[in-house]
Amino acid sequence: MNQPTSFAETIEPTSAMPDASPSPLPSPLATIEPMIAEREPNLLRLYLNPHVVQACFCLDRYVRETWTARASGPNGRHGGEECQSFLANSLGEALGGAIKLVRHNRGAVAAPSNGLILDPTDRLTGFAHLDLTGGSRAEFLPGLRVIGGDQLDEFAARIASEGAGTRYDLLVLVADPDLQIERHAEAIRGLMRRDRPALIVCVDRGGLDAIRGGPRGLLRESIPDVVVFDESFTGYGVPFGAFTARRSLFAAWNRPGKSTFHSTTFQPNTVSTRHFMNCLAAEDPDFLHRHAGELAAFRDDPARRADGLGRYYSPSLRRLIRVAGFETGEIRTDGPFVVVDGRRVYDVVGGVACSVRGHNPPTYPDEMRSFIGLADRDEAELRGRLRELTGLGEILPAVSGATAVENALKLALVARFPRRHIMALKAGFGGKTLVSLAGTANPFYKENVGPLHAEVHYVDPFAADARERIDALLAEHEFAVVQVELIQSVGGVRPIPGEVIAHLDERRARGGYLLLVDEVQTGMYRTGPFVRSRALGLAPDLLLLGKATSDMIFPFALTLYSDAVAAAVSERGPALVDSIRRGQGYELGYRTVLNVLRLGDELDLSRRVAESGELFRRLLQEGLGSHKGIRDVRVFGLLIAIEIDARGGLRRRLRKRLSALYLLAMLRHDRFPLLAGFCQYEPETLKVTPPLDAGPEEIRRACETIVDVLRRPLPGVFLAGLLRILMPFRTRRKER
Repeated sequence: MNQPTSFAETIEPTSAMPDASPSPLPSPLATIEPMIAEREPNLLRLYLNPHVVQACFCLDRYVRETWTARASGPNGRHGGEECQSFLANSLGEALGGAIKLVRHNRGAVAAPSNGLILDPTDRLTGFAHLDLTGGSRAEFLPGLRVIGGDQLDEFAARIASEGAGTRYDLLVLVADPDLQIERHAEAIRGLMRRDRPALIVCVDRGGLDAIRGGPRGLLRESIPDVVVFDESFTGYGVPFGAFTARRSLFAAWNRPGKSTFHSTTFQPNTVSTRHFMNCLAAEDPDFLHRHAGELAAFRDDPARRADGLGRYYSPSLRRLIRVAGFETGEIRTDGPFVVVDGRRVYDVVGGVACSVRGHNPPTYPDEMRSFIGLADRDEAELRGRLRELTGLGEILPAVSGATAVENALKLALVARFPRRHIMALKAGFGGKTLVSLAGTANPFYKENVGPLHAEVHYVDPFAADARERIDALLAEHEFAVVQVELIQSVGGVRPIPGEVIAHLDERRARGGYLLLVDEVQTGMYRTGPFVRSRALGLAPDLLLLGKATSDMIFPFALTLYSDAVAAAVSERGPALVDSIRRGQGYELGYRTVLNVLRLGDELDLSRRVAESGELFRRLLQEGLGSHKGIRDVRVFGLLIAIEIDARGGLRRRLRKRLSALYLLAMLRHDRFPLLAGFCQYEPETLKVTPPLDAGPEEIRRACETIVDVLRRPLPGVFLAGLLRILMPFRTRRKER
């Protein structure tokens, strides 16, 4: 078996004790280059990823080996309940997820009221609120209070002396290498005795080492409910974050229907977890030596790996991988194809519209090296190109589409302060992180995780009276920002009616609000033009780019904004921009975006995507246009939806399972297997997002598979899918 090479190839259970002194951290390219050479999947959720399992296992061991004061059990130093982790892209994303987990578990008993975050090194500036010039405060998340370094002494003294005041049911302690929190241990202990809050501890690499190696103190003796790990565990070289908790806390999210409650597009991936393990080998070789046996088993044995994925990361993902027939160590990539046990599967999910030129572009490392020594010129070129392509030249980095949404909403709330109201569209999707949920209308994702930003109002853009409803809201409230997706991708790949967009644009000056256009899935050439808004003659104040900025390699996204917004934020709250750039401004991310822009010119992606989309449209209409089982085919460049008619008979009874049955049939197609997706809000709608450089032959064969499967009698598809679920098969070792 062709196993991926990594730290585990050099650390075996029988090896001599390694030198515990830290080694220089590997560069991100040192992780990426062998990943590409070995054709190891990166943004492929169905990959039984050894690095994901190893990373989550290590997080479990770190938590249970560090906090054992009251967690003794039959496993000795690993006493206490086993832990499960969720992988995120940053400290902020991971902490937001940890807060959601705690709140969700407490929500069934009583709604949480107040959370306190003690942040001595100001890592979380702008996380929940921002202090503005003039003494005002912009609130992003009600019920959360962040106390930074310059306020901590005064706050701790007040806690110690007052013995009363606001009660907190959630406490977050941020640990740094100097363990500055310990200076206020007695005041914090008093607060914990009084309020008995749920406890979240955030650690960086140095903070964890200090807790583990130092004397007993507050941070070691207080057993946290959740531990949050930050980007320092990947040397700040690639996006990474995680929150780790007892498996019993994750139980509510492990049940059917909740398994993707906190998922983000880019996770789990290979680049972050593989780099995590490589950095761990450099910084804590003794830890790896102690656990070398388990880590080697996860690397070498797919059965152990699958078990580990279910135990330490996600039992639902393990089941999905098994049903799909991907529970194997023999998975590699080949451009637009995923090769499973020698069987080539055409990938038209592409990390959910991330793919520009397929998996693992072999020239990526050399392309990134070509930027070395040109940082200043690169930034100027990137800003200039984006201004030319979008009309907006101010940029903020992000590590996911959801984080780009958060950044944009915070910018808008600061720029239009004291306005607090947000307008968004029903069936819209902004993300699942705490602030981005403002743009996500579906209440399912907000169950028991509040309080969230309260002043959010949703309008159904497809209603006959949509414009009247917009005018009524504008008359009632002063809005800071209106958030729209030009095509609601999660909501069924449905374009917002042009008259509604025009109405929002026309009312902008009089209403005094900013227009935020989310092009995370429609931008970067996905529908043909670089951004759809420019093609429609729309000039937004804020614009989001994501997905394809990653080139299927480096998790990244961007928030673009106007010079006027930049000036207002600079005057009222410049600390917000500084904090975001410090935390999310990855050099390799910027270079990846600039490289994609250059590729767009070289490959003439705008023309190419338009032609490919037209070919898809023609072939799908020819094959499915008259079929009674299909309600609609919607094609916008290479953002494509096929809506199955689920209004009657067996289709109606199977509505929530229809897509899974048809997708399984496409995945096991004899002539041209296909990996496709579906729309979360409309499970009867299939979604196709192939690489932007998709060729005519691949498109023709993909359409043949789609048409063949969707024209099959449903009872046969149902029985085959049921058998497939009950008795997952191993794909054949046959080169296609």
